[in-house]
Amino acid sequence: MSEAMSEVLNWVALHCPASLRPELLPALSAAAQQSEGEDAAELWRTLAERLVASGHMELAREVLKRWQVLAPPDHPLHAVLNSGAQAESPPPPPKPRPTPPVVKREEPNSRIVRVIDTTYTFHRVDAQMDKVQGRKVVCGWETFLDDDDKTSRAVLNQFEDGSYAPWAVSGVFSDFAGAAAVEVVVRTMQRHFVFTTKKSDATRRTLTNIVLPATAVLAVLAGYLMGILH
Repeated sequence: MSEAMSEVLNWVALHCPASLRPELLPALSAAAQQSEGEDAAELWRTLAERLVASGHMELAREVLKRWQVLAPPDHPLHAVLNSGAQAESPPPPPKPRPTPPVVKREEPNSRIVRVIDTTYTFHRVDAQMDKVQGRKVVCGWETFLDDDDKTSRAVLNQFEDGSYAPWAVSGVFSDFAGAAAVEVVVRTMQRHFVFTTKKSDATRRTLTNIVLPATAVLAVLAGYLMGILH
């Protein structure tokens, strides 16, 4: 018995069901006689054909792998087997989708803040100064308590770390709304105080310059008339 035949028979004994061996051995013997026992590829091909005919496809695939190693490279079955292997191979995994670039979100040029029952719109302006309390100012935010009065201006400073500071008082806030509320309330109180003071000054000037002199004149005239009558 040739070495090739011994290898094939050993494989059959190890992998093929016992009920199938009586059918395989005569076919292998006939193939060995035709090739004089030297063509190992022919033995493996014969075994594969018998396994396919008996419905043992998995065993036939294993046998055909051994046949492919020994068969001539120009054998036409190579093309068929390779195409089948390619068809059965799983599709390549999809290429990973590129990560979209991180778009830097631009900060708005205006912000709306509601303080008590009034809404104020703050607009971004250039930094009014370079630093405040050693912190670099990147821009400012302004609004007007009275749109028709440019002296009612309220301003916030924005720092590099994203915090804010009201212009009217010393202090730093992490949120825009808190700093805006402080600025608006303080500026409103200041305007009220200024208007009240101006009104008091105007009243005092009226009393001093008009009412009191007029009263004195009237008193003199009254005394003069009373002296004539008497």
